[in-house]
Amino acid sequence: MSAKAEETETGQSDTPDLHSASEDYAARFSGRIGSYLLDVQTQALMELVRDWPEARVLDVGGGHAQAAAPLAEAGFGVTVLASGEDAWGRAARLGDRVARAVGDLAAPPYPARSFDIAVSFRMLPHVMDWRALVAGLCAVADKAVIVDFPIPGGSNALEPLFFGLKKRLEKNTRRFVTIPKAEVRAEFARHGFEVDAMVGQFVLPMAVHRAVKSPAFSKAAEGALALLGLDRLFGTPVILRARRRA
Repeated sequence: MSAKAEETETGQSDTPDLHSASEDYAARFSGRIGSYLLDVQTQALMELVRDWPEARVLDVGGGHAQAAAPLAEAGFGVTVLASGEDAWGRAARLGDRVARAVGDLAAPPYPARSFDIAVSFRMLPHVMDWRALVAGLCAVADKAVIVDFPIPGGSNALEPLFFGLKKRLEKNTRRFVTIPKAEVRAEFARHGFEVDAMVGQFVLPMAVHRAVKSPAFSKAAEGALALLGLDRLFGTPVILRARRRA
């Protein structure tokens, strides 16, 4: 059965990393505007890991290499955990710069606190049980967990109305589950972690940025909206860091 056939109507799957590790998915981040979108994510990620240089990082569902590549380049010891070898995707091209493993994304096959940091991008809104994924990340992380997820508000509030238009613009988009910040914060607290940073990436829909195809416009527009504080209220996806309590 194909990964697409396994997805629910809301875009959830037992193997969500199979889609995000595909070349079709990578094409969404091609060109100058794709580089801009990834740069926003990478800058936020690198700022959030700055306190732990050369840390051991488990990248869960990271076959897309959006986190693994910049982390490895910066000197972190990265292991990419995928649901299967066919979900290693672009991470396989990194060769021995990263380690690769196969296992249950929600129950990483490692002892407790085996890694300094656990990260997971593009997974929370697409797994069958995001709370189980958070539990697994917390179990293997000794110091911090970093995830991203879409919130119900902001541009995502319009998603049910404009999904058809978005599909025409982005071609290979898929539906996703939005998650309130408070619920994610509470779930981390259940596992002994305290959220200490949230970065709202884009106030405007990412489909708008892709349609305009102008990094200059995107930087100016998002910068102006951030000056108004709208990124903290409506920016999405949110990149969140939670630290283990002492």
